[in-house]
Amino acid sequence: MQSGPETDLFLKTEQLLYFRLTFALASLGLCFLLSVFARFEYDLSLVVILIFAVAVYSLVGVDLIKGERVKSDLELSRLNAAFIGLDVTSMTVLVHLTRGVDSDLYFLYLLPILLASHTFGRRGVYLTAVAVSVSYVGVLLVENAAFLPYVLDPARHAGLAAAYAHRLWVRIISRSAILVSVSFIWAAFCKHMSAVAEQGANRLREQLIANTRLVNETRAQAAREHLINSISSAIRSTLDLDQILKTTAMELSSALNAARCAIVCPPVTPGEMPPVWETIHPDHHHDQHPGFSQDFCRFLLANKSTYEQSPEDGTIRKTFVFDEPIRDWVFRDVRDDLAKLEFRSLVVQPIMYGVESMGVLLIGECERRRTWSASELELVKSVAGQVAIAIEHARLVDQLSRKNKDLLQKNLNLDTKNLELRTMQSQLIHQEKMASLGRMVAGIAHELNNPVNFVHGNLPYLTEYFEDLKRIIAAVDTLPSQYRAPIDDLKKRFKYDFLVTDLDHIIADLADGAERIRQIIKNLRSFSRLDEAELKEASIQEGIESSLRILNQYFGRDKIPVESSFQAIPPVLCYPGQLNQVWVNLLSNAAQAAQTNSDPKVTVKAELDGDWVIVSVDDNGPGIKLEDQSKIFEPFFTTKPVGQGTGLGLSICHSIMERHGGQIWFESSLGAGTSFKVKVPLRARELTKIQERVEENQEPGIAGTR
Repeated sequence: MQSGPETDLFLKTEQLLYFRLTFALASLGLCFLLSVFARFEYDLSLVVILIFAVAVYSLVGVDLIKGERVKSDLELSRLNAAFIGLDVTSMTVLVHLTRGVDSDLYFLYLLPILLASHTFGRRGVYLTAVAVSVSYVGVLLVENAAFLPYVLDPARHAGLAAAYAHRLWVRIISRSAILVSVSFIWAAFCKHMSAVAEQGANRLREQLIANTRLVNETRAQAAREHLINSISSAIRSTLDLDQILKTTAMELSSALNAARCAIVCPPVTPGEMPPVWETIHPDHHHDQHPGFSQDFCRFLLANKSTYEQSPEDGTIRKTFVFDEPIRDWVFRDVRDDLAKLEFRSLVVQPIMYGVESMGVLLIGECERRRTWSASELELVKSVAGQVAIAIEHARLVDQLSRKNKDLLQKNLNLDTKNLELRTMQSQLIHQEKMASLGRMVAGIAHELNNPVNFVHGNLPYLTEYFEDLKRIIAAVDTLPSQYRAPIDDLKKRFKYDFLVTDLDHIIADLADGAERIRQIIKNLRSFSRLDEAELKEASIQEGIESSLRILNQYFGRDKIPVESSFQAIPPVLCYPGQLNQVWVNLLSNAAQAAQTNSDPKVTVKAELDGDWVIVSVDDNGPGIKLEDQSKIFEPFFTTKPVGQGTGLGLSICHSIMERHGGQIWFESSLGAGTSFKVKVPLRARELTKIQERVEENQEPGIAGTR
């Protein structure tokens, strides 16, 4: 049995050594007083030396105890026996130095008996009493051996010396009897008091043990609650099952101080390696313990019913403890794998959620055969319940996440279909409007074209006939006066000179008006392009200028000025009618934005950039708000008041540029205006058959929005 600072014998020995030191110091003080008041009666020099000797061996004992040079209770007992022997010897010497049989210090012999009662049992106490008795009697016999013949020799019974010797030996015998009797009575009393004190100490010790057990159980319960709370917190704080199971294995291994703790779960896909979350205690090295084999993990998961059934009585258990599991019949099929793990003790806890198995929780001890307490097994069971909840929670969250993703994808597809439907609907509505407008424009142009051509075609003949009439009248002026008189009267009456001059002006005005009407019809036909539904070469500049003339309600004399800049751009292979629709939309938007400025201005530029034509339409309007810029090309989005815009113009422009393989974008600053830029390829790509089928009825038209 090992000794140490925590044992009772160690503490008692230390206390008795300090008592000897205190007694020695008190004795030195007493010697000082005796030297003052009775210096002629005693020779105290030897007594002081003796007291110093007691102090010295007491200090040596303290050094041995404090230095922990005494390693066992047996050595402590031997040390105490030696000290008591020294104490008895010191008492004997002290009695000898203080008048022997007449010494009043013989009662100090009771001190070793008292000290012995604290460190020895009954036998030790009575042996000390015997030693005290023998020492005292012995010292008295040795000191008075010279008077022994007066008692034993009858010839010496007479005389004063014999009388003194008889009285002396009577005193020696009485003193010895008193000391021996008192020693054994004192020994019995000390033993009894020591036993009483020991009983009290035992009761206190039992109470302390009970309190310690209660404290340990409370700590174990607190540890269980802390571990369960940690797992619950992990479940609440994260949805990562891997992190939850790692934390659980680590916390459980730490709480149980177990060599290895592992959680084995069924694989997601049949045939795969079962996932394992394992923690090895820091006191155990990883290289000393191989990992769990695939066969062993599958055995635990597949044969759970094997070790659930108790082989003794057939009852169903929930927590399974195996001592020397390698010898247990349950693991006979995986004995080789289990031998590599070197488990001396193994706890297997199925992780159940209802009647469904979620996996297995393993706690293994490798270095010693361990007895698992009921509280530890209850902790394992509680943790397994929390792990089952965590796994089920993670599985439900995963299912919900997959369903949410699926629903989100379906919603996105539905939104895409709805957007496509709305876009198609807007395009159908717009193309019907544009088709109606195109047919109306074509009809008006056709109806106006015939009478205008009739007027325009007869004006040269009218001019020629009027010139012939003027020449005839001029020839009449060459006749004699008597023949011209009626004609001259008619000239004066009808104001011939005015009529001739005014008629020239009327014919000129008719010719100019007819030409203007013809030009308007040409512009209408050029804009509608009903005869240009296929790709053909057209002039960008002519399309923009035609659009400007169509928008004469915005541009022209005393209206918004337009600054135009056109480089030498070759004809572009495109859909002219659709491009005209883009120019009209952008120009009408620019005009409407510029009208908010007191000095409105619109700038149109077209330049050649390699195989591309870049057209920019700039205005000095208020600009586009930042929150509206991301939605400017969306269908049905408009910044105009309700009833003044459809929100389709720029969306259609964007679609037209996509059909041409080009681009459209804008740059805008609040208060500084907006610049729309269009990038048109010199040769537009052919429409695919699907696009042709969707837009086979697409007609160009006018729409303006922003």
